[in-house]
Amino acid sequence: MSFGFQLSIMPQATKSKIANALKALLDDMPILNYVAFDRVRLYTSDFKEDEIPAAQFIDVAEQITHERNRTLRTWSISLEVIHKSTPDGYVDQQFMWNLEYQIGRKIWAQPNLGIPGVIHCRYISNATDLHMMEPFYLLRMDFDVLYYEHLVSDC
Repeated sequence: MSFGFQLSIMPQATKSKIANALKALLDDMPILNYVAFDRVRLYTSDFKEDEIPAAQFIDVAEQITHERNRTLRTWSISLEVIHKSTPDGYVDQQFMWNLEYQIGRKIWAQPNLGIPGVIHCRYISNATDLHMMEPFYLLRMDFDVLYYEHLVSDC
């Protein structure tokens, strides 16, 4: 599909930089076999066996405050981690808690993700579900990314 211009020469939105940074952080975790931001799967059956444990970031919503030539944005993101017990390994509540702890330490080691304009990531909540879709187990981590983005030009 052609839009009459090349996206590669356009400035990159801060949202894209944030998504790439978050994905790269989790790609660096050897326990995760699949990490995605832009290809969210709706069902656990959509994952191949060798992709589990999998993580996917879900774009929930964004609140914007217009401030002259820039906007203050609060982007709500959910991170969903899908795991599964196998004959070789059992997933339990403590395993999921420890995984949440490891992921959180990875993300919040540099709360602005090293991106100019990003103020910080703010952790909101988490939940683990061990009983709804056995043998799959879910971990959800909800957080906001607060950042500024210029509307007119970079300052």
